[in-house]
Amino acid sequence: MLNRFLAHCCAASVCVAVSACRPKDDLVVRNGDVIAGTGSAAHRPDLAIKGDRIVAMGTVDGRGREEIDAAGQVVAPGFIDVQAQSGVTLLVDGNGESHIRQGITTDVIGEGGTPALWTAANNDPQAIKQYGLKFDWTGFDGYLRALETKGTSLNVGSFAPIAMIRQDVLGMQNRLPTSDELKKEEDILDNAMQHGAFGFSTALIYPPASYTNTDELVALAKVAAKYGGVYISHVRGESFRVKEAIGEAIEIGEKARLPVVIYHLKIGAKANWGHMADIRSLVEQAQARGIDVTACQYPYMAGGTGLQATLPGWAQEGGREKMLERLHDPAERTRMRHDIEANTEVENLLAGATFDGVQIASVPPDKDQSIVGKRLSQIAAERGKEKWDTLFSILIENDGRVGALYHMMSEDDVKTAMQFPWVSVGTDAPAIKPEGELGRGQPHPRTYGTFPRILGRYVRELHVVPLPEAIRKMTSLAARQLKIAERGTLKNGYFADVVVFDPNTVADRATYEKPHQYPVGIGTVIVNGVVTVRNGQHTGAHAGRALYGEEHTSR
Repeated sequence: MLNRFLAHCCAASVCVAVSACRPKDDLVVRNGDVIAGTGSAAHRPDLAIKGDRIVAMGTVDGRGREEIDAAGQVVAPGFIDVQAQSGVTLLVDGNGESHIRQGITTDVIGEGGTPALWTAANNDPQAIKQYGLKFDWTGFDGYLRALETKGTSLNVGSFAPIAMIRQDVLGMQNRLPTSDELKKEEDILDNAMQHGAFGFSTALIYPPASYTNTDELVALAKVAAKYGGVYISHVRGESFRVKEAIGEAIEIGEKARLPVVIYHLKIGAKANWGHMADIRSLVEQAQARGIDVTACQYPYMAGGTGLQATLPGWAQEGGREKMLERLHDPAERTRMRHDIEANTEVENLLAGATFDGVQIASVPPDKDQSIVGKRLSQIAAERGKEKWDTLFSILIENDGRVGALYHMMSEDDVKTAMQFPWVSVGTDAPAIKPEGELGRGQPHPRTYGTFPRILGRYVRELHVVPLPEAIRKMTSLAARQLKIAERGTLKNGYFADVVVFDPNTVADRATYEKPHQYPVGIGTVIVNGVVTVRNGQHTGAHAGRALYGEEHTSR
């Protein structure tokens, strides 16, 4: 009789005075305003955690082995970063400081590259050399297991990107695959899906992904669909051709019959600002036809990527060395300038941002650091050189390895997209820290501030979205988009990923000029039941887990 009572009590989603029916809890969070991630308003149950799971929500009598008094704080599910770029940096430093201190407990990587698809012939030798990494795994899940074994503070899962699949088969050739080559691409993706990929990802403004056509992408998306995967895409254009590009993503989802997520929903280029409502109509018309289409965003008016992304796709064909050869050729530089000015590419970052809006974020450690943080127009003026020559020269001087920020979006568009119920949150940034190799350059402030910026500026100050809705976007919506089970909601039996923050003080501190600054107001972060941030400081805990696609067959 007693055993039946215990089972009933501990299975309930809300328990009242339940300490008598359960061994002593490892951790109890009390007195907080619990916002469970469903969109519902706050309520005040205690939260009991045992091992890596939530075991009770209600009035928990008795003392846990550790107690957290969350009075005056919000208790929410750990945030899920739909678009993290931490594949390499977590190998360097498993603490994941700039993400975990935002309240992020899960990073999902793989937009354009992932160590999960590294091979002896196709990896990142620059990163391996710069950070002294040991590449000692094989296979998609081999990377995830290696990361978990090494130790990480974050849960990590990965998509399989077209860029790496195509490089394995076609290198940097600007042509469509033959039927045999397409079959090889499909086999690579099929293997990745079997070994844990969340789905198929594309970053279609960057070579070699930009060399694809829709039919090739549909064929590959159908492979991901066989395993219950997701198609997630940095669409082919986000400024002058954004509607057509989103239309292509919808077409791929419809033909391949799988969910679609659009990375960092935005409208670049001032001439196109104000059309976010049109994008909503486009997406919701597709949803009405039964296509599962959603998106994520970051709350900033600048994007960030390599400076070489300003160049036409043909200029990058063949890889970095070929690109540099063309940059040394005056005739080829003239041709590049003509194509950029004529706006012939599917995406034109320079036309969107202009020379005044392109800010240098990083150059290699052994190169001239004095240009970091400056706009192209400023560097040109300081050098007394023409702006186009300055652009091309900076790429040559730094072997094409230049990070840049592109100031090209409208805050009104950002706020409008934030109100769409199907838009989650992604940093589009790696987990780093201010010290050492990971602290070089001036990265995008989203690296440190994405989630707290929404909670501080857009929830508390500007009232763009209510707090429960913002948390739903950061948690359960993201989990649904990516098919992550038993995370994203505070619920009995779910994994104990929890963030405790002060709604009155939570805020980002990172700026474009001084990006290496942690946010404030986030006091406690719990990952799989382990306190990983306490009083705003990292505890050194590495309780993160490898996460796998829903039909991972190799375990």
